[in-house]
Amino acid sequence: MTFWQALRQTYGGSIAFLIACPLLSLIPVLFEIVQHIVEVKIGMYQSVAMAKAVEHDPWRMGFGMVKVIALILPGYWVVRFLAWRDPRAAGRFDPVAVRLFAGFAAFQIALAAVQLFALPPSPWVQLAAFIGGQVIGILVVAWGVAAALGNPAIGPGASIAIMARHIPWTFAFSLVAMLPLMVPHYALAAVALVGPKPLLWPVLLVDSLLVGWLSAVLLAAGYVAATRAAGRAGVSLVP
Repeated sequence: MTFWQALRQTYGGSIAFLIACPLLSLIPVLFEIVQHIVEVKIGMYQSVAMAKAVEHDPWRMGFGMVKVIALILPGYWVVRFLAWRDPRAAGRFDPVAVRLFAGFAAFQIALAAVQLFALPPSPWVQLAAFIGGQVIGILVVAWGVAAALGNPAIGPGASIAIMARHIPWTFAFSLVAMLPLMVPHYALAAVALVGPKPLLWPVLLVDSLLVGWLSAVLLAAGYVAATRAAGRAGVSLVP
């Protein structure tokens, strides 16, 4: 699979998921809207100075963590849809898969909590945390995919063995995959902050919908990277 083929598969898969599973697709959107409501309530969009002052407001950070959870949990149904292209399989409650994915999700949530609450807000520390978080996420992505599919044979150790040699490719691929949507995401945030106030909520609603697509793209990129690496290792992530 070439880099371009992987990108096409990622975006094609994300769009197919959004169309086939619209209600599931709206879950990250709703939590993004909730976070925007909190940000408006604390005055984040009043001015640049106010945005900086409330950047680490406890309410914003708390709901930010809730939003992170809402971005992790859809990995269960996005992966299942991409594997079987069946909306019913995507949302089906598989006891084995749910138990396995709960362990993976707990790990991801704990990692996100450390990054959000335990590290100093220094730009260099945050940059190091971002890079470190990306590397850890790459190493365990095969675990997450296998867990969502109900495959107990691929745990953290097996995932690291599968993904370790693919860190550079997957890191670059993840950045390139997110870039087309991250740029307008940050542009919309800037417009919400400095643009005309009557446009505030229309901009925030568009941004929330964009985040829903971005969530599907990021999860699809992880699925594509994991299946690519597993295929090269001669391992199946499907039970």
